[in-house]
Amino acid sequence: MSAQAPASLLVRPSSGVVMHSLIEANPAVPISYEPDLPELFRRSLRVCRELERAVTVAELAARMGHSPAVVGVVVTELADADLVRVVRAPAWAERLRVWATLTRPVPVAVSVIKTLIVSTRQDHTHSALTRLSGDGPWCLQESPRIEVATTRLAPDLDMLALGISGLGGASPVWWDVCREAFGAVVVSQDSGWELAATRESLLVLREAGVPVVVLVQETDEGEVGTDVVRACLGLSQRVPVVIGDVHGRGACEALMDLCSALMSGGGR
Repeated sequence: MSAQAPASLLVRPSSGVVMHSLIEANPAVPISYEPDLPELFRRSLRVCRELERAVTVAELAARMGHSPAVVGVVVTELADADLVRVVRAPAWAERLRVWATLTRPVPVAVSVIKTLIVSTRQDHTHSALTRLSGDGPWCLQESPRIEVATTRLAPDLDMLALGISGLGGASPVWWDVCREAFGAVVVSQDSGWELAATRESLLVLREAGVPVVVLVQETDEGEVGTDVVRACLGLSQRVPVVIGDVHGRGACEALMDLCSALMSGGGR
């Protein structure tokens, strides 16, 4: 029996298409059928039928002399009426075919990103871990308080987040929590004693070679100046300082700034 290439995988779209979407005329609809639609819709369908192959929305728009945005709307309506079909990318078909030929699952080696959330306040670290993982963290030890949360970032990548609160600068626990850490989000407030405690944590993290981002908890007392915080903590311009709500998306925003700094040559 001769081998035959698998047919394209077809799906019915549930939302609008994009410029690189591949579409083709539905072969189950007779060519003689002319739908009661505006001229632009009928013309788009005729072009798809005449090409006798899959075409991107961008190419169809160029052939018709209209913008891809307009043609994308037209294609979506035609697809919802089953007059054209959206063809999944060939790479998806190839991956599905490879999976189908496997006799057993391929083991995935999972890497772990160790991230630290550091604060003088337990409620800050607890909220940050909850927002990052989508679930409540569990307590690793009580004194000093260390909480743990994990989240799956990708099939081969996990994030292990450690929340450290009230850990003095001289504690020997620092060296364990800093070992192989990707980075740290240091949460602080703009009060004098909190900034002093934050400065101690930053010194230890700097000595351990852990990249940091400082998240300053926003308050109702007015906007906090990042330059003032940076000066009080003795931070260089390469260290990101973010104003945000640790009980909201503050930790996520801080991590984004930390990653941006590292990607632009900020160390690590």
